[in-house]
Amino acid sequence: MKALRIYEYGGALQMEEVDQPTAGPGQVVVRNMATSLNPIDPRAASGAMKQVFPLEFPRIPGGDISGTVESVGEGVSQFKAGDEVFGFSAAGGAYAEFVAVDAGAICIRPVELSVAQGAAVAVVVQTAMQALALAKVGPGQNVLIHAGSGGVGSLAIQLAHQQGAHVITTARAEHKEALLALGADRVIDFTTERFEEAMELLDAVLDLVGGETLARSYALIKHGGILVTANQPPDAKECEKHGIQGFMVQTKVTAEGLQEFAKLVEEGKITPLVAEVETLWEPEMIWAKRPPAKAVGKIVFTVD
Repeated sequence: MKALRIYEYGGALQMEEVDQPTAGPGQVVVRNMATSLNPIDPRAASGAMKQVFPLEFPRIPGGDISGTVESVGEGVSQFKAGDEVFGFSAAGGAYAEFVAVDAGAICIRPVELSVAQGAAVAVVVQTAMQALALAKVGPGQNVLIHAGSGGVGSLAIQLAHQQGAHVITTARAEHKEALLALGADRVIDFTTERFEEAMELLDAVLDLVGGETLARSYALIKHGGILVTANQPPDAKECEKHGIQGFMVQTKVTAEGLQEFAKLVEEGKITPLVAEVETLWEPEMIWAKRPPAKAVGKIVFTVD
């Protein structure tokens, strides 16, 4: 099969012919039709995370999967060859034509979800769902979601809106109309406004940026409120200073979570957004891809 592999930290992706994987116990082999860009892949491959996320080489990167079941391993009864599925491989391997994946991390893809959309959602929607659960988001709460135009942010806005929250998000001005259409009540242009000067105290903040954005967010949360981060742990001293709780979401993709998401898609309550679709087979280019200026959502790579 055709795949992209990397041989060392900081090395280039190389397109090669490699052996097709076989399904081990509890696994499914998926004929992969599309995957997507997750920033953690190039970051991990650079070596920046090797102390906490060491890699074994050669490695086929990529986690998001969208395709059809090719074969099933011992103990797998919920899937059969030909089933259309989507999901996530925590062990990587999705930058390839076939992927062996844990059967507990994939789900039947509903007809309302295109192949490209299926490739764009598994890890980001689970991150959004689990982060909002940690934040205890509910009806009438004021919630700030940083980076609303991204894969996690665009889904978190829709989910929080469905849960009855008043949703504020930060994004560029060109994304405003799209994010309002998703359910945001207010969009703050972070390039021209300081978000901390533009709102009252909040019940919760979901920070998908980190760094200075995170540092400026603690004081926005009312006493007893909750801060959830995705890129770096919250500062315990800052949380204590402001009388708030802080959590970092540790995303776990499960079949149950994907099924919950699929039901929302079937009911028309949430729409995964694809910013752009490109071919996977441009190894020198794919990690340099950026969404078009006005696009919301993730970059998807076609495999077939």
